[in-house]
Amino acid sequence: MKKRNLLIHPMALLFFAGMLLTDRSGLGVVTLMAALFHELGHLLIARMMRVPLGGLKLDLLGARIEVKGSYLSYGEEWLLAAAGPLSSLIASILASPFWRISSLSVMFSCASLVLGVLNLLPIRTFDGGRMLETMLLSITSLKITNQIMNAISFVFLFLLWATAVYCLLRASDGLSLLCFSMSLFSRFFEREQNVKT
Repeated sequence: MKKRNLLIHPMALLFFAGMLLTDRSGLGVVTLMAALFHELGHLLIARMMRVPLGGLKLDLLGARIEVKGSYLSYGEEWLLAAAGPLSSLIASILASPFWRISSLSVMFSCASLVLGVLNLLPIRTFDGGRMLETMLLSITSLKITNQIMNAISFVFLFLLWATAVYCLLRASDGLSLLCFSMSLFSRFFEREQNVKT
C-alpha cells in the first residue's frame, strides 16, 4: 500500500478552523473550495504525466505538492505549475452561468479568478514564478536565473504590498492582503538569508 504524506502546519490548521467557525457568509468555505480546485488541477496533471508524488504540505501561504524521486524536465515542471492557475480560471468560468441562481456561485467564481490570477504573478513560490523560473533555466544559468527571479519577485511583492496599503488607506479594507504580502516578504527575505549562509 502506498503511503501518502499530508503535512499541515499547526498555524494553518488553527487559521482555517477559526475561519470556518466564524464564517457566516460562506466566503471562507467557498475560498477553500476554490483552493481545492486549484490544487486538484496540479494533481490531475501530475497524474496524467505519471509524476510520483511524495506528499502535500499545507501552510498559511498555500499548498505545495512534493515530487518524489527523479527531477522533472523544464517542460513538465512548467505544465505542473500552469495546471493550478488554469484550473482556477476554468472553475471561475464554469461557475459564472450559475450567478443568477446563487450568490455562492458568484463568490466561488470570484475566488477562483483571484486565486488563478494571483498565482500567475511571477513571484518565486507562486505558480507564475515557477513557470518563469523553468523558462529562464532552460535558456540561461542557475546563477543568472536566481538573480532575475530575486529581482522580479521583489518588484511584484512590493507592488502587492503597495496595493494592500493603498486599499487599507483608501477603502479601509485589505488587511488580509497586507498580512499576506508581509508573510510573503518575510519568506522572501528568510530564503535570501538561508541562501547567503
